[in-house]
Amino acid sequence: MNLENLTIKKTRELLKSKEIKSSEIVEEIYKNIESDNNTDQPVNAYVELFKDEAIKKAKETDDKISHGEYKPLLGVPIAIKDNLAYTGHEMSASSRMLKGYIAPYTATAVERLINNGAIILGRTNMDEYAMGGTTETSRFGITRNPHDRNKVPGGSSGGSAASTAANQNVASLGSDTGGSIRQPASFCGVVGMKPTYGRVPRYGCIAMGSSLDQIGPITKNVYDAALMISIMAGYDQKDSTSSKKDVPYYEGNLEKDIKGLKIGLPKEYFNTSVLDDDVRTNIEKSIKNLESNGAEIIEVSLPHSKYGSAVYTAIMSVEVASNMGRFDGIRYGYHPEGEFNLDEYYYTARGDSFGFETRARILFGTLLTGAQYFTSHYEHALKVRRLIQNDFIEAYQNCDVLISPSTPTTASLLGNLDNTDSELNYLADCYTSLLNVAGVPAISVPAGLDKNNMPIGLQVIGNFFDEDTILRVAHHHEMYSTL
Repeated sequence: MNLENLTIKKTRELLKSKEIKSSEIVEEIYKNIESDNNTDQPVNAYVELFKDEAIKKAKETDDKISHGEYKPLLGVPIAIKDNLAYTGHEMSASSRMLKGYIAPYTATAVERLINNGAIILGRTNMDEYAMGGTTETSRFGITRNPHDRNKVPGGSSGGSAASTAANQNVASLGSDTGGSIRQPASFCGVVGMKPTYGRVPRYGCIAMGSSLDQIGPITKNVYDAALMISIMAGYDQKDSTSSKKDVPYYEGNLEKDIKGLKIGLPKEYFNTSVLDDDVRTNIEKSIKNLESNGAEIIEVSLPHSKYGSAVYTAIMSVEVASNMGRFDGIRYGYHPEGEFNLDEYYYTARGDSFGFETRARILFGTLLTGAQYFTSHYEHALKVRRLIQNDFIEAYQNCDVLISPSTPTTASLLGNLDNTDSELNYLADCYTSLLNVAGVPAISVPAGLDKNNMPIGLQVIGNFFDEDTILRVAHHHEMYSTL
């Protein structure tokens, strides 16, 4: 069985024609995972496999298919990030603090996939509490990039992206607070989408930055991403930030022509010396290819984008400090042994169970909420956020979508977390986190390889709640790319 060719669409066709059984696919995927785990440098994409349960459900699905039952994802095996709740299963956000915590309910996005027939294979590795961009801060160890085992897969949804790229599932779910779906998708050569804030309910996703977080798919092609978004999107009464807007038939609109479509190139994203030459070359080829298919290319400006990383850092840190306050080791989670007074208990529980990156963000966010910096930094960041949103509103007066690289470089070496150039980090954040600050949708799609055969990602950015158009542009890039 060639797992590499098993997209959601292909899997559905094979199951419908009875050329293969869901249980056979699931068992073959587990064999692939186990085989990889026995190598010297395993990808280490999963923190837990639900093998017995998944095989049982797959066999039940085979019976349903044999009796003519149909659902959009019936028999399709997927994986979920370790910060998404799944009833009766551990959910730890790859942190020692939540070791042994069993989810009492299922995240809305996961539930909607299950209700449409999906089989959950396991939970994937991630940066602790989604705080990181390399999947090196997990208590379960590092995840490796399937294209080069010595390089990072990106993060924080590195396990989800790496598992899909390594054919250890057909698709997966991630979460994106500042690029945590799109960046690892770019590094691992798969498709990753962050919908508009509010398009997909966040209920059941451990919050990092509540005004920034979004759940989204990581897939092998654009059609699969469109299908998963169609299923997951829509209002949820358990999530007050979810939108009541109608959800289009995304996968049915992919083939629509892009002739006359105006694609904007933000000059701030391209007029920089830190954009890798191979990335620039491949993105420019992709743009020319879209132009040859009828799109009109224009230059636009996002003048406040230079503040995007700073604004994101301020807002994210304050929201992290607030959200992490509930993890105290008393009601649930890590319980240190010994005799302590209350202050000592809090200090020990949180100090021992949180990693450095998590502690640093909590401390910085707490600092920004103090009297000395609240007005000058946090409130000011909220005002600049409004200006950033206005930049996108203005840009979309002149174009339909924007295009940029997903990241300025390809994946870096493992163990290099503290040695990355600060200017490069700033720009990398700006390409992705700016869109979380604004709340607009974006998708990363593969756009060739660099000189070291590492994947490059093209980012298509849409207007608010216009996932339809970015999916269509991404699909045309995928179908007609000459790279």
